[in-house]
Amino acid sequence: MVVTFTELHASVTTWTMASVGAARGRTERSALIVELVTATGERFRGEAAPLPGVSRDSLEDARRVVRAFAQFLPFGVEASMQGLVELVGAVPAQSPSARFALETAVMRALGISAPAPTRVAHVVDTPDEARAAIAAGAAALKIKVGEPFDIGAVRSIAAAAPGVPLRLDANQAWPRERVDEYLDLLAELPIELVEEPCVDTVELLGTKRAVPLALDESLVALSQRRDVDVLALPGLGALVLKPTLFGGALACLGLAQRARARGIGVVITHALEGPIGTEAVRLVASLVDSPLAAGVADHPALAGYRGVRARVVVAERTPETLDAIRAALDAETPIALVAAPLDEPPEVPPGTAAVLFTSGSTGEPRGVVLSRRAIDSAIDASAAHLGWQDGDRWLLALSTAHAGGLAVVARCHAAKVPVELVREGDSLAAALARCTLASLVPTQLAALLEDPTWRPPPKLRAILLGGAAASPALLARAAARGVPFLRTYGMTETFGQIATATPDRAGDPTAPLVPLRGVTLTAGTEAEPAPIQITAPMLATGYLGGPRFPSPFTTNDLGYFDDQGSLVVVGRVDDIIITGGENVHPLAVEAVLTKLPGITAALVFGVSDERWGQLVAAALVVTPDFDLARATASWRAALPSSSRPREVALVTSLPLNANGKPDRRAAATLARVTVPAG
Repeated sequence: MVVTFTELHASVTTWTMASVGAARGRTERSALIVELVTATGERFRGEAAPLPGVSRDSLEDARRVVRAFAQFLPFGVEASMQGLVELVGAVPAQSPSARFALETAVMRALGISAPAPTRVAHVVDTPDEARAAIAAGAAALKIKVGEPFDIGAVRSIAAAAPGVPLRLDANQAWPRERVDEYLDLLAELPIELVEEPCVDTVELLGTKRAVPLALDESLVALSQRRDVDVLALPGLGALVLKPTLFGGALACLGLAQRARARGIGVVITHALEGPIGTEAVRLVASLVDSPLAAGVADHPALAGYRGVRARVVVAERTPETLDAIRAALDAETPIALVAAPLDEPPEVPPGTAAVLFTSGSTGEPRGVVLSRRAIDSAIDASAAHLGWQDGDRWLLALSTAHAGGLAVVARCHAAKVPVELVREGDSLAAALARCTLASLVPTQLAALLEDPTWRPPPKLRAILLGGAAASPALLARAAARGVPFLRTYGMTETFGQIATATPDRAGDPTAPLVPLRGVTLTAGTEAEPAPIQITAPMLATGYLGGPRFPSPFTTNDLGYFDDQGSLVVVGRVDDIIITGGENVHPLAVEAVLTKLPGITAALVFGVSDERWGQLVAAALVVTPDFDLARATASWRAALPSSSRPREVALVTSLPLNANGKPDRRAAATLARVTVPAG
């Protein structure tokens, strides 16, 4: 059987680590959580946790190796150890920890497993910790020792755990000339091994000692000394191998097999990885046939680990916010962009780049999880559609807590194009005059057009106009002023635009919405609009805490394709007004109302009615010369009976939500007057 992998995601996570042993204190640890996705949608994780300060394997090295490995996607692997060996043979070897993460993720996917080790060692530093470890079933205790060597501390731990084998790790701290003296002091205790007592431990291995000596992952360096066969030295009692440091799971298994053939014990232990890495070490340890305990108990230093959590950034249109976003994108660190602080940073899947929250116009806001793959795909598709030109500068006039604003920052950062902010004391028009590109919602464009003297600056080549439906009247006014708008359709779940008018039709209200590269859309017919379905590489992973989005993704937007093949969005499923058994689409009614004299903007919504179930109502922004009776007569002639507004609220501006979109729920609370049915 062949297992096929289609996606690879990775995220950096950092946690506060409570150290034990000689280095007791508190420090920070980072890891790269890797997730491989199979063709059937199953997900398997690995963890790369390089030791800080190790020059031959850094977190950046691990990220480079994982990115290189992703170039093989999609790929199939024969579900066997040999299949794994053949695959990993092509993986760059610059990062042992990354190799370990990838190998163990693939091993899990291939079903390569074995029973968990029955003999497990625990790391302890005090008699109380030793007693707790024994109560938890520890088969051996590992103690960090240093210089000066405190034999009394070791004896007190031994007394707290009578008869339990002890492992000492000196981490090369003992002076060479005192090693034998210290070993003599330990002779009376049940010492299973002493790991790396001094810098020149290999020189001690020519003679067998009463207390067994062990070598650790420094074997990587020793293996380069061709004149020394370390495994042949009589004084070598055991190998203590950390797969994340030594060279990966397969390298450890290969060396363990050779060591066991010579009667040398093997211990597979962790290098203070997080829970995913520790569990992977258990998998490797379970495959090693060794009489020694595998030192893979959960380490007390991991108490502060909390999974992959997004850094919360309060999104403001400031240089500081932009810098925080760019830094997170560069470091592949997840961020949650919010309008107000969160009580708790959200836990996110590996590979998450950002969490954005829906506007909540039809319900409670939901966190949308966007992967790095989705954001990169959106960036590439937008660039292919719009293109970049020398001197481009994009105006950021939308909140970075929403897709439209964050997309501007992400696109420009990838293309190294400047982002222009609205400066203190500036108007939107003044900021726009410095730009060639902009993203606006219809209410912003309407505000610009309220100034009869405003004209688009000559160097402005495109305004992406989206976030809400623009009325035909607004588009006609903009076209008359020469505004180079491009209608666009998208949502938070797709990181913004997925269908946009082409640049050669800028400023044309009739320009069709063309799906971006890689996007497939399906919808209904003009007679029977249906929910729009999306298949696209920029589709989000899912909602926070929820399942993965299916593909195709079914939206709440209703639409159809017209005779020209252009997508027409007629409204949302949850906006439909059902009155007397008839379905009324608010956008269609709004399009009629905004063409009438004296009405500059309209927002249509449903209100409860005992007889009809719902009635059509409208909030209208009107001019001083507006005549309600005349308007009523006009829409009676233009609309079927079921679609005619029965109640209206006359307002100076439409209610908007936090994202600048018209808010139908808020409009339903406005004071209204009844319009005769006629």
